[in-house]
Amino acid sequence: MSRRELDPRKELILKVVTDDYIESAEPVGSRTIARKYNLGLSPATIRNEMADLEEGGYLKQPHVSAGRIPSHQGYRYYVDALMSQQDLTEEELAVIRSYFADRSRELDSILQQTVKILSQLTRYPSLMLGPTLKPSIFKHVQLISLSAHDLLVLIVTDMGIIENKVIALEAPVSQGDLDRVSYLLNKKLRGQPFAKFKSSLFREIRDEMKADNGIFQKAVDLILKTMETRNKERIYLDGIINILDHPEFKEVEKFKLLMELMEEEERLYRLLSTRQQGIRISIGEENQEEAAQECSLITANYEVGGQVVGTNGVIGPTRMEYAHVVSVVDFMAQKLSEFLSKL
Repeated sequence: MSRRELDPRKELILKVVTDDYIESAEPVGSRTIARKYNLGLSPATIRNEMADLEEGGYLKQPHVSAGRIPSHQGYRYYVDALMSQQDLTEEELAVIRSYFADRSRELDSILQQTVKILSQLTRYPSLMLGPTLKPSIFKHVQLISLSAHDLLVLIVTDMGIIENKVIALEAPVSQGDLDRVSYLLNKKLRGQPFAKFKSSLFREIRDEMKADNGIFQKAVDLILKTMETRNKERIYLDGIINILDHPEFKEVEKFKLLMELMEEEERLYRLLSTRQQGIRISIGEENQEEAAQECSLITANYEVGGQVVGTNGVIGPTRMEYAHVVSVVDFMAQKLSEFLSKL
């Protein structure tokens, strides 16, 4: 039975069963549907339609005499054709917008807090693939005085913002001196691949300054450190324990498999790495990792200058609140893209 062979009545039954199961985590029977939803259909008619949907692979019966639950194929049809869009509440929008109103934090803090908010709003484990540096071209560095004793170092590549770090100063430095250091660094480094940076290049710049400037050295140290730590995308996680709120993962083996996946960056990288734009929903066996084949993964890429630089997402049981999670993940990706672009 292909997607186009589902008539409107079967679509209605599949949607009702899926919505009810997502809410209750209990198999759904024909009598429950007839009693709870005003469909204008008898329990016998509903039962026959559910039997047809089961035969077509859209529903399944977890055990004899139980009601039905959606199969992975049923969830896929639901997500692609039946799911209603769900707007975020004013409270949720306010939480997200207020967070992105503050632009003074470092990039790691921004990404870690973003993944934390994702988990809080969805109540599922959240994941994020941060930006990489290795293939990037150096574009710009800016040193900005935040206060008498705080300096912001902002590093930009052709892929967008890659690092912003607040450095404590031992003594006040004028913005004019900071601009001079920024100018010399940019003059020598702009257009250079990070992979080809050499210490001799930084010595040459320092000699040109005619002084072993401490601020210059701190900026250089940060650039070098960034090169070392950003040669691969970092994985951010939050709310992993939330998975225990869902009955599907009360089974120790299922929980253990998922926890093992969460502890291995290489496997998470394979799960998250995609350059596909827009929302991506992977259900059950569509996930490459066996440990995630009882799960659904909803991700969206975030961009800078029209280029994908990372991915944020949520993982949970296939009985996921898809409409709500899609809205949260999509909006967070949009706001993160705007935030990084404005930086």
